[in-house]
Amino acid sequence: MQAAAAARAPVFVPWRVAPPLLSTALIMLGAGMLGSLLPLRFSAMGLSPGTIGLIATGEALGFLVGCLYNHKIIAPVGLDRAYAAFAGMKAVAILGLYFAQSVPVLVLFRFMIGLNAAGLAIIVESWLNALVPNEQRGRILTLYVLVYGLFYGAGQLLAQNMDVRGPEFLIISGISTTLALVPMVGINVRAPQLPHRVQLEILKALRTSPASVMACLLNGLVLTGFFTVGPLFGVRIGFDQQHVVILMACVSLGGLFLQWPIGQLSDKVDRLHALIGLGLGILAVSAALMSVDRRMPFYLIGILFAVFGGFAESLYAVGVAHANDRADKSDYVALSSTLLFVWALGAAIGPTTGTFAIQLISPNAFFGYVIVLTVVFTLFATWRLRRRKDDRIVEEREVFLQYPQTSPEIYAWLPYHKEPDGTAPPAEEDA
Repeated sequence: MQAAAAARAPVFVPWRVAPPLLSTALIMLGAGMLGSLLPLRFSAMGLSPGTIGLIATGEALGFLVGCLYNHKIIAPVGLDRAYAAFAGMKAVAILGLYFAQSVPVLVLFRFMIGLNAAGLAIIVESWLNALVPNEQRGRILTLYVLVYGLFYGAGQLLAQNMDVRGPEFLIISGISTTLALVPMVGINVRAPQLPHRVQLEILKALRTSPASVMACLLNGLVLTGFFTVGPLFGVRIGFDQQHVVILMACVSLGGLFLQWPIGQLSDKVDRLHALIGLGLGILAVSAALMSVDRRMPFYLIGILFAVFGGFAESLYAVGVAHANDRADKSDYVALSSTLLFVWALGAAIGPTTGTFAIQLISPNAFFGYVIVLTVVFTLFATWRLRRRKDDRIVEEREVFLQYPQTSPEIYAWLPYHKEPDGTAPPAEEDA
């Protein structure tokens, strides 16, 4: 029996995971350019910060709808054709931004970008999950996160000297998105099973770990908002485009690289203590950023942006790990998918509230908004800690893994996941 099971287990061949990883790199390269330059482009068009935030909300809502319903698009045609459709439509939406002038049309194109981005992530992660055996999943997940973050940052840095009013960065982003088709449909790689419908159990998540729900919501409200507000903030305090783009890359790369030491530390302490510590760290950095102006040394502002990104980004991964610590293994995937949904709700609200803060008050007002939200979260987490002092300490804990906020399919990678009957997920035969 064991020999037969071993024969059926997928064999890890490195070249087989290269196509989806290369495709992800190309997608994120284009996404990084858009992330830094679209707020500046819309500002150059004469749109107010609040309107720019509303347009960014369109993309977040598209992502949310995509995570919930894209499986209905994928199921009738299969992953290969669905991937081609999502990549093609995303490229069209990116290029369409150059011709769009009215706010409703801009919102529609951003909605399409978010909808199709979610579909692309679902398919890539389904493919990787099928190609990687259990013992390799943590390693490949780490590689996937690195590719995802590094190429997003690279896309930001490539955008330093591009004209925000012209078509150049939109064309390059559209080309990069279209090229992502080549490794996925032009190379013979076995397609996996279709993704399942997302299970959302918000009330169960609140009962399991309300602090984790709050942490994921705060991450969406704060960090996603900052990716829209940050470029506008940089311009308003007097930096040119090149410096603004570098600062936003600091946020992305700080969020990527600081998560590992923070996550390792959270493995050694009560994760609720880690969440409270992150809240206090965000408060301290936000207070420092409230005093930022053009006279402050640029390298110091870059460090503050990187630390802000690292602390804020870590809220999500540590929050998911804390929830899984307190849940049954059979609930991991549904619970983590629910927390992704909560994050997406925050991501849909954050750009609008954050941009209205800088529009109505001052460029630094965004960090006052962050301080208010983070104080509420930190006080709530501290109250939860006092309430559960007599709780039994969790003996079997999840080892920290760094998850990107991409699609619910990423949680099928959980090495600890078991089906409700207590068995491991069945291995697919290698075709």
